Amino acid sequence: MRRKRAILMLAVFFIAITAGSAWFFRKHGEVEPIVGGGDEVLPADGKLHVLIIGEDDGLVAPGKSVTGRSDTLMVASYDPKSGDVSLLSIPRDTLVEIPGRVNQDKINHAFVFGGVDLTLRTVSKFLNMPLRYYVHVHTDGFRRIVDALGGVTIDVEKNMRYKDEAGDLYISLKQGEQVLTGKQAEGYVRYRLDSDIKRTERQQKFIAAALKEALKPVNIFKINQIFKITTESVKTNIPISVGWRYLSIVQSVKNSNVTSFTIEGDDSVMINGINYFVPDMKKLEEVVEGYFYSAVDKSVNQQITVQVLIGNADRASGEQVVDLLRKYGFSVLGLDVADRDDYLVSQVASCNKDAALAVAEALALHEVFIEPQLDAVADVVVVVGKDLLP
Repeated sequence: MRRKRAILMLAVFFIAITAGSAWFFRKHGEVEPIVGGGDEVLPADGKLHVLIIGEDDGLVAPGKSVTGRSDTLMVASYDPKSGDVSLLSIPRDTLVEIPGRVNQDKINHAFVFGGVDLTLRTVSKFLNMPLRYYVHVHTDGFRRIVDALGGVTIDVEKNMRYKDEAGDLYISLKQGEQVLTGKQAEGYVRYRLDSDIKRTERQQKFIAAALKEALKPVNIFKINQIFKITTESVKTNIPISVGWRYLSIVQSVKNSNVTSFTIEGDDSVMINGINYFVPDMKKLEEVVEGYFYSAVDKSVNQQITVQVLIGNADRASGEQVVDLLRKYGFSVLGLDVADRDDYLVSQVASCNKDAALAVAEALALHEVFIEPQLDAVADVVVVVGKDLLP
């Protein structure tokens, strides 16, 4: 089991993240059924969305550190039906609304204000996409894994030189194909003197090169070493049961079914002397709609009624779920309060398997409860948990 889990982490490490990641499974709590007795749990294999967060060192001076920032942000989406993987890179200077903050700010500041949870909520609100899962990796883990693999071969596009003593970042790369060490690879994916857009393009290029290196047979024998590094440097809330069901993502990436996107916009906007990236929201909505949402038959969904219950004490999250379900064509009968407000994980319950799976797919939830004797006014009941906070 340990070896299989490590192989899974190694594969997803280079699929999902730009500046380093892996799946080290850690549960936040057990899923509690909406109804007791005869309920049956079934997997719902809709699209899997994961927010990838690469945290910088947060150094202000040699030997002195503060909370780091999300130096890398990427949303990875896997469609098990088509085998396609979509990657969306978000420039770190993107101007967004951060929940709980009065003024708009750079998206990477969300990590400083509220860590992983606030970053997840900020990105979800920005993209208007249900995001429940994250993979959070520190740059130290990235460097160590690249070194463990013996380096990654990259064709560096140009000479890159940069020095940031406060951030402990020193970049000195020459143009041309070469094998990068962990420290050099960090410099390659973090270099941004040209633009944030060029930077994200380099990060996506690194994914392909790192995956090719990681899947070499010789690196399978380094599983134990890599497993140790990932358990020390990586955190995630992806349940292991969900991770195993999506293991075929490895084969998808081998077959090059990967489409990468970088948000378009204006990176020269100055506000109070600070540079921001202002996204083109129309183009962003087209990308998200076309590649990160599942294709659905709204005429079929119109026949399914849904009752939404707020199980996390946050009405805004319930309203977001209602809007999303109506966007998919479902008939939402109402928004009410659940029996309690401490649900960690959102849940879908129904006596109709097909209806429950359709709703779960729309919300990117991966389990449903089938209860033959479910007494509800709607075909499907959705309880919104803390994992779907906007």
